[in-house]
Amino acid sequence: MMERKWYALLVETESYAPGPQYLNWTTELRPELDERHISYALAPERGTRLAAQAYVDQHPHLVKLYLGSNRHHLIRGQGGRCWYCGRTLNTTRSGLEDSAELEHQTPRSRDLPESYASSNLVVSCRTCNNPAGDGKGDRTLEEYRAHLLQRRHPGKAHLFFYGEWLRFVTLAASGQLGRSALSRIAFNSFLHPQRALAFTPELLWAALKGEKQ
Repeated sequence: MMERKWYALLVETESYAPGPQYLNWTTELRPELDERHISYALAPERGTRLAAQAYVDQHPHLVKLYLGSNRHHLIRGQGGRCWYCGRTLNTTRSGLEDSAELEHQTPRSRDLPESYASSNLVVSCRTCNNPAGDGKGDRTLEEYRAHLLQRRHPGKAHLFFYGEWLRFVTLAASGQLGRSALSRIAFNSFLHPQRALAFTPELLWAALKGEKQ
């Protein structure tokens, strides 16, 4: 099993955003730093996540973003919102509740083939990604869904995340799905009385009315 430690990353790479990163130096972080010719001084090792976050917060003038990163590409595809709760993402600061973080729906800690697939990546807010409280942490997508159902919606049969609704909205926006079909999906699935939403219903209504989300 790979040994991981906390690093205070100050420069965004293709796969990792600035902020505290729990990574293996040799196999995960160093190759991307070398590829972008980034100094190792910008990724000092820290003992804990809090210490790594504190180091990043103490050096805001050194933080540099990379608009070609996976994170920014996915953020644009998600309309600037968290894949899980739909909140607007903060793309410039790390460690805040609304900070945009790359999220592996099948965690890398499971070390499964799907863990490393590009289709496994989404962007979430820090609150939803955080292992503390009701965050996803090292749960799989379905484990997280079951956790939230039990905690917030007992008795409901299913919980929908914002990213699942966004797929249909994107199809409608591209003309591959008609407006009437989108409405049927909304009322028959997402708004079914035995199902619940992890995102605010206003995002659903805005899409049905053709409003910008």
